[in-house]
Parts: sequence; structure tokens; C-alpha cells
Amino acid sequence: MRMRWYSVLFATSIAVANLWAQPDYPGARWVPAYSGNYTPANRPSSHPIRYIIVHVTQGSYAGAISWFQNPSARVSAHYVLRSSDGEITQMVRHKDIAWHAGNWTYNTQSIGLEHEGWVSDPRWFTDAMYRASANLTRYLCNQYGIPKTRSYIIGHNEVPGATHTDPGVHWNWSYYMSLISDVRNASYVGANFPTTIRPGQQISVSVQFRNTGTTTWSPSGSNPVRLGTQNPRDRSSPFYTAGNWVSVNRPANVNTTVAPGSTGVFNFVLTGPRTYGTYTESYQLVQEGIAWFGPIVSFNLQVVPWDLTYDNTSGNFSVSGSWSIGTMATDKYGSDYRWTSTSPSSMAFARWFLNAPIDGAYDVYAWWSQGTNRSPQARYEIAHANGTSVVTVNQQTNGGRWVYLGRFVLPRGGGNVYLRASGASGYVVIADAVRIVGPY
Repeated sequence: MRMRWYSVLFATSIAVANLWAQPDYPGARWVPAYSGNYTPANRPSSHPIRYIIVHVTQGSYAGAISWFQNPSARVSAHYVLRSSDGEITQMVRHKDIAWHAGNWTYNTQSIGLEHEGWVSDPRWFTDAMYRASANLTRYLCNQYGIPKTRSYIIGHNEVPGATHTDPGVHWNWSYYMSLISDVRNASYVGANFPTTIRPGQQISVSVQFRNTGTTTWSPSGSNPVRLGTQNPRDRSSPFYTAGNWVSVNRPANVNTTVAPGSTGVFNFVLTGPRTYGTYTESYQLVQEGIAWFGPIVSFNLQVVPWDLTYDNTSGNFSVSGSWSIGTMATDKYGSDYRWTSTSPSSMAFARWFLNAPIDGAYDVYAWWSQGTNRSPQARYEIAHANGTSVVTVNQQTNGGRWVYLGRFVLPRGGGNVYLRASGASGYVVIADAVRIVGPY
């Protein structure tokens, strides 16, 4: 009984360890195949790894992964690749023997790659999947000393005794092998990239890649290395910045000459578009006139309205006439506010210079502290692109919060809000803070 319990415990421990194991290929997902669908081994010590065998799933990516986890399958492959974006899932360790070739000798000496799709439909063989597979194959060839030739990188149909036809006539072997032998390659290092930006706002960013190929990157000449837009390739970016980008689909050249093993930086400026929402910016390296290479990197970026507050302590605030500083009100904005007495003949005013960041229609708000001595007809004047609008408010109520004054078209770098002290005598007006949100 005790031995049976130890056996169960050991098997459970192995299963948990297998579940949390890391893939052999950096960047792959690890989803282990059912243990009865492959042969444990100790390759390359137990068997040499001499071949890469290309398969097509004749089904979906998720379906292939599920099938290799099924005890009834009695088949497996080391890797499965997704058509849409080239995502890679590893299911059998390199050291172990996957059951994929239909020939035991080739099983023991190969690594099998299953590609999502059907042999009769070339639409499944996307550029993203070709590139991901070529990067994986190049990595495996370098790791195990496999020659990068068609004698050692073969299709399932080329295995002796094979009854399968995959990858089929639509698999582009010439293109695939050119990608494998490509001397240009890169790995993503990192980026300083914002998560939010406002219309017209300009933010400096950088993206870094390590040169993992065998050729030097140059920022100039007839074939410079640049960052280009992807998904789709060569799209016009809504964040294009005139005078900073190379073109609408080329954010930047590499910053300097980058030797193999060194890191190149791509510096550029994003300009926020006027349409609000969430955008995905995708980029890839390109050596102009020769080839795209390296991973596609994507960043989610949300365009949000400007939300600017001008307190009475701001450099955008000024007064004309005699105004006092108040601190007693508990519903004030910030640390203090300004106040002055009203009279019909008063020429005193407070002014907030809005300095709109981009032309457009903005919602304008005001904040004051309420009280029984406040003016019931405080006069705000909003100077905008179409003239001046007057909004009268009762400062005896609605204190301690933002009160909407209206939506007004403001020119870039312009716009003012005035609070006049003219009005019935016996009251005071409170000049505290103004806020604009937009444009819309």
C-alpha cells in the first residue's frame, strides 16, 4: 500500500514539474504532450539530432495541441506553430523522441515541426508562420550542428517510407530556406513606449534590438537598417511625426553602426492623432531593398483627451485690481484662492490663460468655494476662437467641485477665461481654478 502511494506521489510530482517546465526554445509556449505519445531519451547523447522535419497539421493549431495531449493519439511533435502570427508551442523536449515521422530511425534523429493548416490551401502558409518557423529551425541547426540544407531540413513526405504528403506542393521551400540562411536577425531588447497619449501631444520613444545576425547594421547608405510598420506591413501610422520620421511607415533609422552582438536603438517621436481610442502600433526591422527581419513587436497605446487644470497659483493665472488670498474655505481647490469685493463700477478681474494644446472644441469648467457672501451672479467670460461668451454662475452654491461652463472652440496656444468683479455691491467673487477637457 505504501509503495503504491509513493508511486502515485512520484508520478504526480513529475506531472507538476513537467507542467511548469520552461521551453527549450526561448519565446515558445510550453504545453507538454501526453507522456505516452513520445519516448523519453537523452538526446543527443543517446541519439544524434541530424534532421528537422516539416509537417502540416491538416487541422487547427489548437486541435493539434489537444490531439498530442490525448492518450489515444499515439503521435506527437516537438513543436506546433500557429498560422496567424507564428506563435510557437513546444510539446516534447529536444532530448526526447517525438512520434511524428513514421520512421523510427528518423524519429530518433529529428525534431518535428507541425505547422497549422491544410496542404491543399496555401493561405495558411503565412509570412508570419514562415518567419517564425525559419527562426526556430535556424536556432535548432545552430544548436545541434545541423547543416542548413534541404538534405537535412526535409518534409514529412521525404522521410523514407512516408505515406504522408505534407507539407505539400504549396509549401514554398525556396523562400523558407532563404529565411533560414538569412544572415540578418535580431532579438527584441526593450522599449520606452507610452501607454497613453493626447491629440497633438509629442512623445519621444525608443525601441532596442540586439543584432543576433552576422552582418553589421548601418544607419545610412543604399541599404540602411530601419524600423518599419507592420500589421499590415508598410501601413501609414496614425502617430507619424512630420520632420522626425523617415516616412509615414518608417519611424527611424538605427541610431548608429551596430556590429553583431551589439544593441541598436531606434529613436523617434509619436504625435497623438485626434481620434480617441486604443491603437496597436506594430514594428519590425527592415534592411531597405533587401529584407524584413527579426521579431514583430507591438505596443498598445490609448489616445485620451487633454485634461488641464489651471489653479490660481499657476503661471497661467493673473489678476488686475486688488485681490486678496484666502485659505479658510474647506472646499477650495489646492492650497488657497483669490477673492475681491464686487461693485457695479469695479474693473478688477482674474484671468486664466488656457494655452490650448491643439485647436478644437473643449469643455470648460470652473471651481470655487461657496458661501453666503459669494456673488449670486459671478460673471465668467470665455474668450474663444469665435468671440467671447458670458456665463453667469451663483457662487453661493455648487462649491468644492467642477462646474461646467460650456464647450468652446479654442485655437492652439490660445483661449482665456476671465472672472469679473463687476456686479451688485455687498458680495465677493472667488477666483480659484479653471479646467479644460478635450478637444472634441
